Amino acid sequence: MDDLQLLGATLTKPEPSAEIIERGRYQLQNAMREPVRRRRAWRPVLAIGVAAATGAAAVAIVTGGGSPDPTREGTATVQMSGPQVLLAAATVAETKPAASGTYWHVKSVAPSSANIKTFESWTTADGRQWVRYDGGALKRLPGRHPITVRGTRLGLAQIAELPTSATELKATLLSSRTAGQKRAQITEETNLLLLLTDLLSDVPAPPKVRAAALRALATLPHVKNLGKVPGGQSLLFAGDGGGTKLVVNPKTSEVNAEGYADVNGKQESMGGITSTSRWTDTLPR
Repeated sequence: MDDLQLLGATLTKPEPSAEIIERGRYQLQNAMREPVRRRRAWRPVLAIGVAAATGAAAVAIVTGGGSPDPTREGTATVQMSGPQVLLAAATVAETKPAASGTYWHVKSVAPSSANIKTFESWTTADGRQWVRYDGGALKRLPGRHPITVRGTRLGLAQIAELPTSATELKATLLSSRTAGQKRAQITEETNLLLLLTDLLSDVPAPPKVRAAALRALATLPHVKNLGKVPGGQSLLFAGDGGGTKLVVNPKTSEVNAEGYADVNGKQESMGGITSTSRWTDTLPR
């Protein structure tokens, strides 16, 4: 039974305890972001599942350096490279106004095949948190659950002061990893992909920091633009045995992701995880 199935079974029981809810929350988050290992098998393994911040979806028709777009008949439209898409999105991201509110709201939507379709959390600056699964009852979690970049020691105050240079941001994220994250058997490239996408999706990073994160993603090796898809441009971040496809909208800076595994030389999709995050002043009733 995988993490999502376990969470689904757990949440079908009446009135789960706060401990079960909290454990389920982290199981779902970890299921969304687990890196793959190369495996020669007929069934795909769980790939990285990451996503990012809000914005209205739109399909961008782009021009500039790159390869011809075979989907447009009779035109000379060329397709931006993967790094060019990220740099264009970064230019938009840094012009967004800074936002604030009482609760940082994150909503993650899993593939339709998952037992748990949606997870939502509302977190205050001092770490009070409420969660909801699949539109069910809103539950207050006991204790404090500070807003942090997962796998690091970076809290809300540190996030606000992160470097706005891509090079400095990468170095700061890597140096801020927790001991457990440092011991993870993944490459530095995969580490950066996880940390940067978590910074874009899970926490209220300032506009210039989000822009730096997008520029940092553009420096990662093996970034390929697969072409236009609903929501933007599909970018492939290849890894050993699998990786992540980010759908990036250069007009809005919105990012969503789809993990995949390499199964006998063929890419097998793990399904997309769509996340939105924003400040709000109200809790749902």
